[in-house]
Amino acid sequence: MYTRFSFLVLCMYPIIRKVLFFFDPEKVHYFTMNSLSFLLKSRIIRSSFRNRFIIDENELRTEAFGLNFKNPVGLAAGFYKNARYIDELSYCGFGFIEIGTLTPKGQEGNPKKRLFRLKRDQGIVNRMGFNNDGVEV
Repeated sequence: MYTRFSFLVLCMYPIIRKVLFFFDPEKVHYFTMNSLSFLLKSRIIRSSFRNRFIIDENELRTEAFGLNFKNPVGLAAGFYKNARYIDELSYCGFGFIEIGTLTPKGQEGNPKKRLFRLKRDQGIVNRMGFNNDGVEV
């Protein structure tokens, strides 16, 4: 059963998506992640995310490569780098979160524009390279 919040999000998603698609995908990515971080500062939003997305069922528990996961759905490396949003992404219900590339020293990665939307295929091409702040940061 959908809550009012879920219904609102489902109705607003197509509009928000169209607006965000007017902007550079890399900037939208960081805007979205920073927005998620800001929203989750609220106890009400954190509680809502926890209740909606975090499912703790024994049937979903998975063991692979000697590791135990709450569920088999994970976030693959390449989505984000620098391990900045681990807490925020943990509220999204992932069974595991793989951190993107970190190098000994920070580096810029490939020249911009390096993230491309494939609207027709509903996909994205990531040619960002190893842009990151380095392990010390």
